[in-house]
Amino acid sequence: MAAKTERGVRAATPAEAAALESRVERGAAWWAAATVLGCSLVLLVAVLWRTGGVFVYVLDDPAIHLTVARRLAFDGTWGVVAGEFQSASSSPLWTLILAPTQWVARGTAGEAVPLVLNVAAALWVVRLLAPDLSFLRPSRRRPLDAAAVAAVVVTLLYLPGIVFLGMEHTLHLALVLAAVLAAEQRWAHPGAHRRTAAGRWAPYVLVGLALLTRGETAGVVGGLAVALVVVGSGRWADPDDPPASWAERRRAIAGLGGVVAAALAAVAVPNLAFGQHALPNSVVVKTLTGRGGDNDRTVAASLDRLLSDPWLTVIVVLAAAVIVASRRGTARAALFPAVVALVAVVAHVASASVSYDLRYQTYLYGLGTLVLLRTVPAVPLGALAPRWRPYAPAAIVLVVASAGVYSVRNTVTVPEHAELFANDRYQPARFLASAYPDDPVAISELGYIGLYHDGPLTDVYGLGDHEVLQARVDGRADARFWDDLQRRRGFRVVVAYPFALNGEDPAGWYHVADWHRTDAYYDTISFWATVPEEVEPLLGALQKYEPDLPAGTTVAYNPLVTLAASEAMARSSAGA
Repeated sequence: MAAKTERGVRAATPAEAAALESRVERGAAWWAAATVLGCSLVLLVAVLWRTGGVFVYVLDDPAIHLTVARRLAFDGTWGVVAGEFQSASSSPLWTLILAPTQWVARGTAGEAVPLVLNVAAALWVVRLLAPDLSFLRPSRRRPLDAAAVAAVVVTLLYLPGIVFLGMEHTLHLALVLAAVLAAEQRWAHPGAHRRTAAGRWAPYVLVGLALLTRGETAGVVGGLAVALVVVGSGRWADPDDPPASWAERRRAIAGLGGVVAAALAAVAVPNLAFGQHALPNSVVVKTLTGRGGDNDRTVAASLDRLLSDPWLTVIVVLAAAVIVASRRGTARAALFPAVVALVAVVAHVASASVSYDLRYQTYLYGLGTLVLLRTVPAVPLGALAPRWRPYAPAAIVLVVASAGVYSVRNTVTVPEHAELFANDRYQPARFLASAYPDDPVAISELGYIGLYHDGPLTDVYGLGDHEVLQARVDGRADARFWDDLQRRRGFRVVVAYPFALNGEDPAGWYHVADWHRTDAYYDTISFWATVPEEVEPLLGALQKYEPDLPAGTTVAYNPLVTLAASEAMARSSAGA
């Protein structure tokens, strides 16, 4: 602050002016962090209120990672059943991070760890973007800037919403941003930075960690390679801020390629050593069996995936515009991330899913947001009246943020989806945990069932069961396969969606009951007894649990199943 003198207020010293400017610039970052924490707290309270105090995520997948993490922590097994290796995690780094936390936080406390880690990762994202957020100055006098910062956090980055998915995607977003920024500092704009030992290796380490978190990072690496070529080429080269030498950038591209190969080997070698596919089961299920629904790799299908998400479409247009403008000498600060973003988005829509819950494309949102924050300060505002110019940057951000309508929708509906999940897929897990806690069972959704079950599991989808997965890939998942599997593994109860068995449930199994919910993603889940002796116990367990089912769930019992089981046991006794 300026100091008072006898004649009034003296001018601030350079140090004081710099300190004041630093505080002003930090304002946007603090506002962004407060938005993350405030929205997360509000959503948490709303989730607990909607679910009657039971904290659940809006998907089964966080519980799958927790299941593998707990097996690793307590049984030394990478899988969902103690002593049986299964490549059941598509995010090895996330699972490794979770494993030691489960020693400390047991039971339901351990289930909240992914939420805490996601909030921490979201704050890291804010910290990474803080320098680029600094042109926004949120305050009581500049409410438009405050709204713009909130829009960046909620709409463009989708941080509060992705936090409640409870998975690795927020960490992946942070690692991708950190890797791109480190690569930019190291090779694209190295002149103003001292190259420490950590700085030299940081891009490689961050890319490797990001690859072990999500395989889609390979597209980002492709973007980095292209960007390292572009920044030193023709009119894109900035004579006032030259990149590293071409030889050094060439070595960097080769090194990044080596990191991709090493990360792939780190996943593939253990899987192959245990006789399984090189890639995790979930990746194989979605790519080879079509379960993911986005395995069409044609140009038309890729374009359809791109256009299905307005924010992704805007990122492509924005990145392309920046690349053109940079060739003319403007918006060069955004050139490097723009090239990375453009290549990464194209690679993603050509090879991966664009999901309704936005989780797969969140890391692309981070890249697009970085490009936008670099571009807005370069927009020429000379045509505007001087009194409107301070508000124009925030207005531009808010206009672009309208493309993130799906982010707003998904964030607002987090409590609703958590309630739906608690009323639907969470219930079979509670039922099996109470009625068959240690017995062999077969199921079609790992999730909370695997987390709460201590006995052997057979996953009829194959996410946590390589034998089943291979049968699906080979087209052998028919009634004969299921019957043989049951005889060898001894599961007497099957809880699955009717279509999960490909409509091929063996004639010797007994369809005991169905649970129906009209608001569920799949409206029916069925219960089978695989031997006649299990019909009565399963029927009794279902009737005992029925009062605990949430309102809106209807139960349909098979009226003939008891008679059919009795006749089968009578024939067996007579034959004996």
